[in-house]
Amino acid sequence: MNKSDFDPDVYEFYKTALEGPGFAMQFNTADIPAMRENEIARHVAVEAPYEVYAKHDVIISRENAGPLPVRVYVPAEAAASEYPVPVILYFHGGGFIMGSIEDHDSLCGKLADECCCVVVSVEYRLAPENPFPACIEDAVDAACWAREHASDFGGDPEKLIAGGDSSGANISAVLALLGRDGKAPALSGLILFYGVYGCIDIKESESARLYGQGGHVLPVNVIDKMMELYVPESTDPEDFRLEPGKAGDLSGMPPAIIVTAEMDPLRDDGEAFAARLKESGCSVELIRVKGMMHGFVLLWQNFRRAEELLEDIGRRIRGKGL
Repeated sequence: MNKSDFDPDVYEFYKTALEGPGFAMQFNTADIPAMRENEIARHVAVEAPYEVYAKHDVIISRENAGPLPVRVYVPAEAAASEYPVPVILYFHGGGFIMGSIEDHDSLCGKLADECCCVVVSVEYRLAPENPFPACIEDAVDAACWAREHASDFGGDPEKLIAGGDSSGANISAVLALLGRDGKAPALSGLILFYGVYGCIDIKESESARLYGQGGHVLPVNVIDKMMELYVPESTDPEDFRLEPGKAGDLSGMPPAIIVTAEMDPLRDDGEAFAARLKESGCSVELIRVKGMMHGFVLLWQNFRRAEELLEDIGRRIRGKGL
């Protein structure tokens, strides 16, 4: 493993693991509750609290699916504006089995400030307790709620952007397809960080061969296990709500910013998805971040290149929107 391949901040952060046996993320179903708690504790340990002008924890009431928690972030600039600002619906990562509003709190606050957007972070249901398509149903419900209530927080209900990292990027892309087809509120843009889309077989990709063997945060065998827990056996493998990259028609999708990490087994799938969108006539900006591994954007307080990426995305959205 060549030290020079890594961004210096990344190498320093992961130095002990990289100079030792590397990463060997493994788990079984019984470990998942503890893994969820540990993930929150890990981020609390390495990130300083990040505060925006206002945060509101809201429970969306639903008749058939139970309550859906969301956290709304309002930046000071938006609160002072006489005009409504765009709304970013944010779906956290975690392989469909982990992740939460809490361990993505710093990132969502930073996005709100940099993009001058109201951010609605969604605590969607997780597998294996709530497998596919529960999180997709939650995404649609959250989008409907945001469209109805955006103005309560200074947001523009006609400018809904979906964003997410890893599994959350998958959910965002699916929501965009449903919005295009009139089955969810239409979106005006996408911000997708290192997602899984199903455009290519991960196991056969060059990025998985190079970075999916246990030394770069996310091993391929862990991806397989997460998907086993997420997808019921009865699921149609061609259902685009499972893997949006398998949709037969990607035309009419909203403009997208697609971010990949150089040293991520999911890199090639993300870049293949960007290529498919372009071939379908959609507006796409693909950003590959050098020297980074899967999950890096969550650590923006530790990685200068991650912080610069968020600042760049903020300038793009402020400058011309999506």
